[in-house]
Amino acid sequence: MKKIFQICAIVWAALFVVSCDLSEYNPNEYSPALAFANESAIQLAINNFYSNFPSVTGAYSKDGSMDYVCTPFSFSNRYCVDFSAADSDLDWSGWDDLRDINYFLEQMNSPACGVEGDVWANFYGQGRFFRAFWYYRKMRSYGDLPLVDHVIRSNEPDYEWQDRTSRDVIFKFILDDLDYAIDNVTATSVDNTTITRDICLFIKMQACLYEASFRKYNNITASAKGEPFTNYTVEELYRLSAEAAEQIINGGKYSLISNFRDLFLSETLQTKEVLLGAQTAPSIKGSQNNYYNAASVNRSFVRTFINTFLMKDGSLYTAKSGFETETFATEFNNRDPRLASIVRTPGYKFNNATAVPVIPAPSPVGYHIIKFTIDEYADGADDSKGGNNPNSTPIYRYPEVLLSYAEAKAELGEMTADIWSKTVGAIRRRAGITGNLDLPTTVDPYLKANFYPDVDNPVIMEIRRERGCELCLEGMRENDLLRWGCGSLLATMPWTGINIPALNAPVDLDGDGNADYYFAASAPGDKLPDGVTFVQVNGTGLQAVPNGNVYQLRYDCNKQRNWDANNRLILSPIPQLLVDKYKDRGYTLTQNPGY
Repeated sequence: MKKIFQICAIVWAALFVVSCDLSEYNPNEYSPALAFANESAIQLAINNFYSNFPSVTGAYSKDGSMDYVCTPFSFSNRYCVDFSAADSDLDWSGWDDLRDINYFLEQMNSPACGVEGDVWANFYGQGRFFRAFWYYRKMRSYGDLPLVDHVIRSNEPDYEWQDRTSRDVIFKFILDDLDYAIDNVTATSVDNTTITRDICLFIKMQACLYEASFRKYNNITASAKGEPFTNYTVEELYRLSAEAAEQIINGGKYSLISNFRDLFLSETLQTKEVLLGAQTAPSIKGSQNNYYNAASVNRSFVRTFINTFLMKDGSLYTAKSGFETETFATEFNNRDPRLASIVRTPGYKFNNATAVPVIPAPSPVGYHIIKFTIDEYADGADDSKGGNNPNSTPIYRYPEVLLSYAEAKAELGEMTADIWSKTVGAIRRRAGITGNLDLPTTVDPYLKANFYPDVDNPVIMEIRRERGCELCLEGMRENDLLRWGCGSLLATMPWTGINIPALNAPVDLDGDGNADYYFAASAPGDKLPDGVTFVQVNGTGLQAVPNGNVYQLRYDCNKQRNWDANNRLILSPIPQLLVDKYKDRGYTLTQNPGY
């Protein structure tokens, strides 16, 4: 089977006229008898749907959540003052993709289809998986959605202009498709770049966990029109998630590899741990170094998040005396070893030379991201902005299965010492944490004060810590915060950074005996020593604020971040132009609450 993201399905793509409406079906110039004649042709059709997943050139950039990443140049207007339905980011688009999937499913049930039996069921199951996946992602953004289960014809205006259906009904539709796929998909993947039964189980696990916690922690019990949910209880959804995760775990195919950083630097996906990934090839490379080292991108982790990483012995870093004022040179000593795999720490080498964080760009507050970047110029490029990175990128990893299973069991009140040891405990042991690996019994006051004030269960608190530390930048953080009822963090978390020992003087940032930076409000009159870079602070954007006997970097952007008290931002608004278009045609498209 050809690799994901490498197929150019020309014949299949020609079957459709792209549109952002729900219908606009057009006869195609190619015969379905050609596009569905045999296994090869149908596989070509399936390959067309893989654009729903991140590609080699985007899998590393799918998470810039604003509670743990300072990202002043590229964050959503959704979390800014005065955001309205008129400012919608148009995630509503993409209905042409759904139409393509429905067309595929219809043709698989037509005389044009040239396969039958288990072969037919396998392909049909993959089609239903992609429809479920499309609806699941769209439901996370908007909640209720129009339910479109076939290609809309021109003689179905009422169906085309239908109002949104309750997310409870939509979610049942999603699970029906996923369950069919789980029962019928038999496809295998030697490099874990294509859909298998395990991926169908994975998305069911993820979707049920999302929906259970979204309903529980946001107190959502009805549709936007007030229709009560009747299909699933929160407990049932947690149990469905746990059961799907358990099937993957019991299958025995996946385990944790020994080296965390190898997962993100390897040219070949680490299929022992990666369920699905974006694989590079000689003609397909990533641009990770450009994304995380180019000044135009400008993003770094914030200190409040970095503080959540444990000490290597399993104790709390934030229980350490003086942690608040510890500088960059020493704050990583005896910490969770994963920190050295996600940010530049003292001693980090780029192109075999010691390299400190580059401040203020691309690392505005000093925690310079390296999780997906190789430690050298890409393919011999003459700067760090090369776009030829050969390392492949995981999309879904086994630790998410373990953490989702742990979370679902904890929410059900069924966590045991054995489950803990085989899930969170196993992940921490792989990371190199040596102590305090048993089931937790006390709530971390730092996490409670800064992230999750309503959590009193120490097990759930530690699972949330571990999701952040293990899965950071892998595309889950914003959805996690929204489903946990903690979306306000996206707009209120201060963008604080590293502590520096002084202003208006050369500073040895990493403690190697050589000065690296000169932080000041204005450039010094005298020439700086070689190797010392001037950084302007206390102006627009980057600041250095007093913090005990040191100064802490902080970034305040020119856009005012905001979370509305009515909690409306847990969902995106339906674009107002679309609501008005429905009204002009005599139909109603219900808007989400608060917009």
